[in-house]
Amino acid sequence: MRKLSNASITPIDRLSVRLAGAAVLAALSVIFQALPPLFVTPWFMRIDLVAVPWVICWVLFGYKAALISMLVSVPIVGALGPFAGGWVGATMKSIASVWMFTIPAVFAYKSGAAKVLRDKRFLLMAAVVAIVIRDFATALINLYFAIPVFFGMTPSQVIDFFTNPRFQSFLGRWLGLVGFTAYFSEVFFWNTVQGVIDIYLGLTLALMVMKRMKKPISEGEGEGGKH
Repeated sequence: MRKLSNASITPIDRLSVRLAGAAVLAALSVIFQALPPLFVTPWFMRIDLVAVPWVICWVLFGYKAALISMLVSVPIVGALGPFAGGWVGATMKSIASVWMFTIPAVFAYKSGAAKVLRDKRFLLMAAVVAIVIRDFATALINLYFAIPVFFGMTPSQVIDFFTNPRFQSFLGRWLGLVGFTAYFSEVFFWNTVQGVIDIYLGLTLALMVMKRMKKPISEGEGEGGKH
């Protein structure tokens, strides 16, 4: 069985190709950051395409390449474009997004590459697990680190911040949410939206590239499979 650090769907083994792919997709991530976001929540979370290239990188070049691509691009992502968030924003983007390719990579490592992409129920399971972990991780880190550091608030002030309808999205206002319920609902909902975008677009675009390469996926093929 091969290591998770090399887990990918396509067996591209040349290190130079993997590094070049990671660099190109890191640059694409930075370009997406420089563009206006798809949406910005009232509490200043960007909904964007920045993490999509990292998911593509995992599928095409492996888990280690995806990590490299993310780590190369996040410092620039934190400093570039509207609502970048500086080093706090860069840290949060990486913490939130790393699960979008790590969890599918774990599933590919355990059960084989073909099963991850061909079995829709299995792929859905991997996506759900990744997004749930993302939701809980971002909720805790936003409450005790990112928002307090960025806005100079205490955790209790963060909860009060999310109780204010001015800083709630349609979800919080429509349901009349307050306190911890408002906070966790907003963070969970919008991170779920971002997670779906990351995984769906990342896998869809990666599969389109593979189709153009006319590269079939067999059960034993790919470094995410068992050997």
